[in-house]
Amino acid sequence: MSSKVKGRKQFARVVKTMPDEARADLVSAFSRVGQRAQAAMQARAKFKTGALRQGVKYKVLPKTLRLQVGLLGTKRGRSKLFYGFVLDKGRKAQTVTIARGPRRGASMKVRALTGDRFVSGEYPDLRDATMREVKPLFSRILTRIGTGGSDD
Repeated sequence: MSSKVKGRKQFARVVKTMPDEARADLVSAFSRVGQRAQAAMQARAKFKTGALRQGVKYKVLPKTLRLQVGLLGTKRGRSKLFYGFVLDKGRKAQTVTIARGPRRGASMKVRALTGDRFVSGEYPDLRDATMREVKPLFSRILTRIGTGGSDD
């Protein structure tokens, strides 16, 4: 999906040549945004045991300046929260064959489940707050890089 973004290569080039102090500023801003996004997703997640809410994490990748928020971790680490993806996206009604247990081979009807979109949903207020925080910082950094000096 990110390969379809116009100007992606130019942005990657700018990120590679970005001074360390500017990168540190952006990483700290993304970290603050990640904490807010994590809290918003945890608030929307269903709560029974609390495991799903605790499974919502955020991570900032400083080298590429990427922010990831959601059910993160290794495949094995996420395996205990497999139902989080079903609760987020939903599922269609279907008839499945039981693969394990004493009723192996029998058919079972599975009801449809509408997704909550607690991870993949839209958060317009969070997006606006992020843009208000990061956009001026980015503009200042790009101006500083363009002039070749500092903004002091």
